[in-house]
Amino acid sequence: MDDAVNFLFYINIAWLIAHEMDAILCYEWRIFFFLKPFDDVTAYRIFTGLHIPLLALIIWFAPNKTFQIGFDLFLIIHVGLHWIFRNNPNYKFNTWFSNLLIVGAGVLGAIHLILILL
Repeated sequence: MDDAVNFLFYINIAWLIAHEMDAILCYEWRIFFFLKPFDDVTAYRIFTGLHIPLLALIIWFAPNKTFQIGFDLFLIIHVGLHWIFRNNPNYKFNTWFSNLLIVGAGVLGAIHLILILL
């Protein structure tokens, strides 16, 4: 069971990466207030560049159970954040595929959280 639960966690990481790829297509940086002063190209570069250390840290801490719990909680909260921002004029996650990536990550995070806490 531990191998299956760990594999699910790595699927969650891959799922989030797929969402972040979609986030580039959807110009997600336009939602973040700290990127508003920049033109689109610069904001895109900052947004994308910030994901390099973020993903490196996720991979580094992935084996840690406490980190996994926090990551799962983030995936669940992340769905709520998208719900909150859905009416923002810059919000472009309006396709079934974008929503599948967002909600799917939250659902898989919740499943993993339940399994890891059992």
